[in-house]
Order: sequence, then C-alpha cells, then structure tokens
Amino acid sequence: MEKLLNELKALLGEEVALHEGLKADLAFESEQDGKLSSSDYLRLQQRKYYWINQIEGIEARRIDQVRKLAESWTLEARKLTLREIIARAPEPLGAEFQGYHEALTTLVEAIRGLARETGANASARLKAIDATLAVIGEAVKMHPTYSEAGRLQKRTPTFKHTSA
Repeated sequence: MEKLLNELKALLGEEVALHEGLKADLAFESEQDGKLSSSDYLRLQQRKYYWINQIEGIEARRIDQVRKLAESWTLEARKLTLREIIARAPEPLGAEFQGYHEALTTLVEAIRGLARETGANASARLKAIDATLAVIGEAVKMHPTYSEAGRLQKRTPTFKHTSA
C-alpha cells in the first residue's frame, strides 16, 4: 500500500508542476494583453494547450492510481477523495498529500481567475474591433466610388474577403 501512496504522491507532484506552468503562461498572457504579435500569441496558445493535454494525461493516471488504492483499501473508488486519502495515509505522507491538496486548490483558483481575466480582455478587444468595422462599413457606404471607366457607381461597394 505504501508503494501505491508513493506513486500517487509522485503523480500529485507532477500535477502541481504542470498547473504551475499553465498558471505562469496565463499570467504572462494577462500581463501582455494586446501587446503580443499574432505569432507570439499563437505560440502561447500552443503552450497552454500543451499544459492542458499534459494535465489531462496526469489526471487520468492519478484516477487510475486512486482506483488501485481504493481496491487495496476495499473502498469504492468514486468515494475515495484526496481528503480521505490524507486521513488514511501514514503521517509523513498524509502531510505531503495535504500540501499537494492545498497547492492544487490554490493553483486551480488562480488559473480560473486568470482565465476569466484574459477571456474578458479578449471579449473587450473583439467588441472594439466589431465597433471599428461597423464605423468603417458606414463610412464606405457614404462615399461614392468610381468604376474602372471613371464613372460614379450608384451601388454600395462590396469587399471581397480572402484568407491568408
């Protein structure tokens, strides 16, 4: 059983490190709001996806480890929480699990806050872009344009959109 607990402890340590990496990238994104070039922003998004994929993988391994631990304690795996493991673990491991629990709780709360902040910032930028495009669209409608032959056109000009 102690082997299972030590393996779980190692997984929790990895999970904390991954959450710290994600939090650091989210904090950087928040600090650089609107200042990043598109290529830098794309790289940052790729790093965040990397962190999320790694976290999902480690969580799957942790869930499997908790299942094994529940079987060894003859408990139902769904009911075996980290708090329950802390209470059942021998003292040096119980304190370490408590530290991981507190670290993960703090990190998840910080990540949620940063994600809300960056989402709100992105939404505000999108609204500003939409407003600017609406003003440009109205300005184009008011000014006559000329055809290739040099005559005024009576219809509203259209823009052709192409992708890069």
